[in-house]
Amino acid sequence: MYIDEAACYLLPLLAHTWAPRGETPVVKEKAGRDHWNLIAAIAPNGRIYVGYQNQAFTGEDLVWFLEKLCSRYRKRNLLVIWDGLKAHSGEAVKAFLAARPGRVHLERLPAYSPELNPVELVWSHLKRSLKNQVFCKLADLQEAVEEQIKLMREDPKLIRSFFRKKEVVFITD
Repeated sequence: MYIDEAACYLLPLLAHTWAPRGETPVVKEKAGRDHWNLIAAIAPNGRIYVGYQNQAFTGEDLVWFLEKLCSRYRKRNLLVIWDGLKAHSGEAVKAFLAARPGRVHLERLPAYSPELNPVELVWSHLKRSLKNQVFCKLADLQEAVEEQIKLMREDPKLIRSFFRKKEVVFITD
């Protein structure tokens, strides 16, 4: 499974759009740095697991997520591939691994190589679906994010397509 974290902010993602000549579109927004932190795991079989919270992920939060993944895959050992976020190698994660020898194997992606992680395509897809929308409250943003994640869960073919990216395909074939 590949795992990665991201954030969705109240600040709108703006993109080019069409409008009648002379009527420049204006997006009014409540500027703010409020956001949802997201963590996702995807598997080559098309499954996606997502957690979110309104604060940064700590080692304990990562352990909670790994425990959830272990409960979903009770009869299988897990290979987790993720980046070099400091919390990924923290004491909480080390203690989790020590308590389950051989159950979860962690592999770190090379530094500065997000192109090797197909979860980055999940974030790209999610954020493209939210572009040019204004959310004034975190609850509204949460609802929109949950809806997009639900749509992704219902489309395992989409998730599998992220594994066909040329930088990743050789690992999963």
